[in-house]
Amino acid sequence: MEPLTTAAMSDDKLQPCGNNKTKRIYAISSVVSNKTLTKMSKRTVKRLLTVSAVSFSCLWLSVMPMSKVWAQISQDPEISTYIQQLKDKDANVRFNAASALWNMGGEAKAAIPSLILALQSDKDANVRSTAAFALGSMGGEAKAAIPSLILALQSDKDANVRSTAAFALGRMGGEAKAAIPSLIQALQSDKDANVRSTAAFALGRMGGEAKAAIPSLILALQSDKDANVRSTAAFALGRMGGEAKAAIPSLIQALQSDKDANVRSTAANVLGSMGGEAKAAIPSLILALQSDKDANVRFNAADALATISASFQDKAGTMAFAELDKAIEDLEKVLKALKDNKDKNLDTSITSVNRSLDALKTKRQSRLLDRTLEWMTKNPWVTGGLIYIIFFPSLWLILLRVRPLWVLHVNNALKPLSSFKLPDALGGVAFPIRTLLFIEFFNYHPRVLDAWVEKRLTSAKEGFNKKKTVTERSIFVPIPVVLDNNNLAQFTATDLQLIFNQKRATLLIWGEGGAGKTSLACTLAQWAMNDNESQRLSKHQMLPVLIEQELDHPLKETIGGQLQALISETKTIDDELLTNLLRQRRILVIVDHFSEMSEATRNKIHPAEKDFPVNALIVTSRVEEKLNEVPKTTIQPLRVAGDRLSSFMEAYLTQRRKRDLFTDVEYFDACHRLSLMVGQRNITVLLAKLYAEQMIATKEGTASDLPENIPDLMLAYLNELNRDRLETEPNNRTVQRDAKVIAWQCLKTTFRPTSAKLEDILAALDDGNKVEERLQHLEKRLRLIQTIGAAQDKIRLALDPLAEYLAGLYLIDSYGGDTASWRGFLSQVNTIPDVELIKGFLLAVQDCCLALGNEAGVPDFVADELALKTALTTPAPTVLVGNSQ
Repeated sequence: MEPLTTAAMSDDKLQPCGNNKTKRIYAISSVVSNKTLTKMSKRTVKRLLTVSAVSFSCLWLSVMPMSKVWAQISQDPEISTYIQQLKDKDANVRFNAASALWNMGGEAKAAIPSLILALQSDKDANVRSTAAFALGSMGGEAKAAIPSLILALQSDKDANVRSTAAFALGRMGGEAKAAIPSLIQALQSDKDANVRSTAAFALGRMGGEAKAAIPSLILALQSDKDANVRSTAAFALGRMGGEAKAAIPSLIQALQSDKDANVRSTAANVLGSMGGEAKAAIPSLILALQSDKDANVRFNAADALATISASFQDKAGTMAFAELDKAIEDLEKVLKALKDNKDKNLDTSITSVNRSLDALKTKRQSRLLDRTLEWMTKNPWVTGGLIYIIFFPSLWLILLRVRPLWVLHVNNALKPLSSFKLPDALGGVAFPIRTLLFIEFFNYHPRVLDAWVEKRLTSAKEGFNKKKTVTERSIFVPIPVVLDNNNLAQFTATDLQLIFNQKRATLLIWGEGGAGKTSLACTLAQWAMNDNESQRLSKHQMLPVLIEQELDHPLKETIGGQLQALISETKTIDDELLTNLLRQRRILVIVDHFSEMSEATRNKIHPAEKDFPVNALIVTSRVEEKLNEVPKTTIQPLRVAGDRLSSFMEAYLTQRRKRDLFTDVEYFDACHRLSLMVGQRNITVLLAKLYAEQMIATKEGTASDLPENIPDLMLAYLNELNRDRLETEPNNRTVQRDAKVIAWQCLKTTFRPTSAKLEDILAALDDGNKVEERLQHLEKRLRLIQTIGAAQDKIRLALDPLAEYLAGLYLIDSYGGDTASWRGFLSQVNTIPDVELIKGFLLAVQDCCLALGNEAGVPDFVADELALKTALTTPAPTVLVGNSQ
């Protein structure tokens, strides 16, 4: 039997020819197109046609001696007749019967058992071989024959039988996968080249099912001595698709160096069928196109290059940029090689490659990001610099958006690190690590400061509301004010938002003692912390720091200490952070009693200085301070006018939840008595509040009756403070006497409420009767006085108007009818250039003289001179002094 060629194996229908006994020749009757082996050279086609002609002649000669039998076949006799003939003693009859059944294919499946038997036991090799062919022609219908075919492949002594058994197993495809080990063995070790070739073909027919054969097929491709075996092995690898990509190097080697043109041609074809997986073969395919002597090899190489190019186009969207570049480079080489060949038969391949190349270039241009990465790769130093410049600011910007306080924490963590010094060649300049990482530009961003304030706002509210000054002013009744010369009947936070949203805000609240300056300042502090932006002083929240004592340290240091105490911070607040909180108005600094502070303290508060740290400042003063002539907003709380006295008192009592204690008759009677007490004067907020508290005390039974003049109101207030005293504690008379002495010590130098030295007060009170315990009682129990100063060596009264009236009562008690003493006092008053600074005290002394002067024997000229000084020429009505002591 002649060897089966690769082309013959690509045709699945083979016919026998031969003589009666000694020889059967199998040849090709037709060639059926196969994807991987269809593009053959003219020489190969001519060779196949020649073999076909010889095969037909052999078939005709073999048919002539048995025309009778063949005539029966041509007349399509019953299958049972052929089955019967398979048992004939004549080998030619059995052979022709098997041949007839082979031509019938699946229609003769009833003959499968008989054909199996013939394969197993017929003594004639040609009959066994033809029986194997017949079984193979039935495909999967004859799967019962697989064990017998495997056995024939393994052990039949005739090479043709082994070869046709392998071919039949290949025709059955995946149904015959049990034969794969035997086929591999035949490929590796059968001495007959045709058997090895057919075994390779059968394995190829099974495709991926036979992937276990890939190493053996690769070995056959590399080293089998028979060219047909090598070619068929290449064909089989091609049938296995991507599973056989490990064979690509061997296929490339075969394309480059195999001496047989058919092997090279098949290798080129198979590489093309693998598409992009075989991109490594492009240089070898180009070389084959350019220099192989065989036209069929060149044609298949060109076709393979076109197929690989098309696969690049399909995968362009998923290729890495480097891969895309390599593919474009390769296709440009392919296109040049195809055009250089100048073979018109390659025009189709040229068009295909051109189309793929254009598609890849278009895709490359559209991938801007990848192009950027390419540029960055080519310019690593510039890229590194750009990444450095972009990465860190971007990181801080992201943190600024999602976790602003982290920026501050990172900055604080980097502070201790040493600076980075440039090489001397670059100037040797040293930069802090924080500067190099760009965090310095973000660490005190408004969002960071807002987050810092927000985290501490709850503690700040609690701490601020616990301050005695704030607690005593927890009830706020809106009063008319003059805001930059504009009268406002109802003053709210919105009136100040435009001011406090500027980069710098300085606000002066000024007016006489008791006008409600401190109460208003405390209310502004509450507005600064408000959660509702529409009711806040500014767009952002602020932490209030209230400074109401003399400054023994620099202003900024005092603010830091006050803020630390306000928010219950255990660690000292970082100086840089504090500076930025002040600069960016996240801290509202309130300086209370500025006009009553010492010159040393006032000199530490100069808003016009270039390094003044506070950009949100509120100052309260009894006079209209110049504050170094800086632009400022002024607020002047007005007195409660007589026609508004009733509404103010009602609002205050309502907020105190005490209005229901009074009937309308009682309420209006009390208001009428207050009007008689103050006469035609408008009264301060403090006076109205003290009177309201006495109304409540009288109604609740803790006071005997309402006072009938202002000095009595002040003494009644002291009695109310001392209402719950213990038996061992000072009585009302002692409290009043001590308070008068302390008040005079605080006012005698400047005639303004300020502080006095503790040692001077102790000396003035020293009567040998538990002076220090009495002071403790006034401070701790009554909260009437405050010990201030870094050394806690100064005393001041908590309420300035109260201090003024108590000092006035002290003068009445001390001077009485002593004309010389009063003349000396008035002479001191005349030395004060600005009477407005001491007007509150002078009014208080005047009221004390009008109320108690007759009883104490005070000369009439004292009240008259004071009336001239205060411009209050119409005195308040003098009423009999009640027993308020």
